This record gives sequence, C-alpha cells and structure tokens, in this order.
Amino acid sequence: MGLFRRSSAGDFAEVDDTVEVEAAAVVEDPGPLGPTGRPLHPVGAYFEAAFRRFGINFGGYLLYTVVCGLFPVGAALIVSAITAPEWLTLFIFFFGFTLGNVLLIAMTTVLVAGGGRERFGPIAVTCAATTVLGAGLAALHPVVAIVLYPLIVFPPIIVASGDADGLRALVVGAKTAARWFKRTYACLFGVVLVAAAAWFGFTILLSPLQDVLQKQVAFAITTLLVWPISALVFRNLYGDVTGRLVINEAPGENDRRKEIIKRRREKAKRNRKRIKQITDE
Repeated sequence: MGLFRRSSAGDFAEVDDTVEVEAAAVVEDPGPLGPTGRPLHPVGAYFEAAFRRFGINFGGYLLYTVVCGLFPVGAALIVSAITAPEWLTLFIFFFGFTLGNVLLIAMTTVLVAGGGRERFGPIAVTCAATTVLGAGLAALHPVVAIVLYPLIVFPPIIVASGDADGLRALVVGAKTAARWFKRTYACLFGVVLVAAAAWFGFTILLSPLQDVLQKQVAFAITTLLVWPISALVFRNLYGDVTGRLVINEAPGENDRRKEIIKRRREKAKRNRKRIKQITDE
C-alpha cells in the first residue's frame, strides 16, 4: 500500500481532482525592520510615492519650487552685478541655490508634519546653518556637495518633523545618513539619475536655442522638476525609517503581504496532506 502499488481504473475515480499541487511555500524576506517592527519599503517605493504625490499636486509643488527658486535667481543677479573674487561669487550663487533647496525641503515636510509656526525659529536656524554648509561644500566643488547631499537634505526634514531643534538637527541628520547608509545613497543615486535624464532630455528638446540660453533654460526646468522630487523622496525615506506614515497605506500594504504569505503556507500545507492521503491509500 505505497506509492508504487498497482492501481485500477476504480482507484483513479476516487482521486480528488481538486487537489492543487504546489511547490513548498516560499517565505519572502521582509527586509530590514523599522523602529515599529514594520518591514521597510523598497527604495523604489519612495520614488513611486514621490512621483505620485508630485503628479497629484503638480501645481502646488511647482508653485513652491518657483517661490524657492527666486533665491538662486536673486543670487545669480547679485553675482552678475558685482565684481568679486571667484570664490566669493561661487559662494554667493551656491548660497542662494542651497537656500532655495533647503527651504523647499522644509516646506514639503511641514505639509505632512504640521506645526510650522510653532517651530519657525528652530527651522530657520537649521535652514540657515544647512545653507552655509551646503554652499561651502558646493564652492569647493559641486561634486562634493552632491556626494554629501544627505548632510544637507536630512536636517530640514528632521527639524520640520520636530525630532531635533536648531543645530542639533545637523548632527541627527548625519547619524541618520550613516545608520541608513545604503538606503540613503540608493535614493541619492536615483535622484541623480532622474536629474541627468531630465537635463539631457531638455537639452536636446531646447537645441534650437543658443548654446548659453539652452543650458540655462534646461537647468532651470530640470531644477523645477528635480527639487520637489528629491524633497519628497528623502521625506519618504525619513518617514519610513522613523515609522511615520509617509508612504500612503503603508501598514495596509504590509498587512496584505503578510496575509498573502500566510494563505500560501496554509494552502501548501493542505495540499501536502491531501497528496499524502492519496499516496498512502
């Protein structure tokens, strides 16, 4: 009475044809866990949520970006109107550029965290200190500022979230970037790819313009798109690693994923029991 016993036609008629033969249930690796015990989202989810939110409120984010973009425009006008050493002109321009970016990051975080008026002082101090840091790094070389961009992007998010006040947000931001190093630089790499794609695309699209004007317009449009995307991506990252509900329906998504895994295990267990009963008859 085993697997190799001789069977008759009647034996096959008794077999339950509803049995679904499945491979052993595959246990999905939930990945690293956040502070609340919830599995962290993949990096791609940060970008997906960022593009979705940017698309839903395109006009609003574009308006915020235009307002913040007045700072680098003003810095460029100042640089063109004065005669100063090269290092000073670079610092002035990058100061205005970094200030606009930092303010936009803080604004996008306040939109979900709230309490902007109550934390206005600490936010202003942190943004000012972060702007000086970013301008100094960019004046050394823009690549240095890009590589160390997490030191610039996290402090305004942290202070706007109420997790640290004033200059302490810079220290907390550096610790956050170090603790979540892989995720942070995966996000940075993705933002750089988006910026490069936008830059080359608009450069080709604006090829009928003069060379200098073409580069300036392409840079301006790329900035209008990349700034809010970058702010939203890193806001999503920080929200995920701190347990905040930044990515839409995050707990529901994880609960559904756990439920699917549970059902697959139970189904595979039932099928193994049925197969064992059939083969043992």
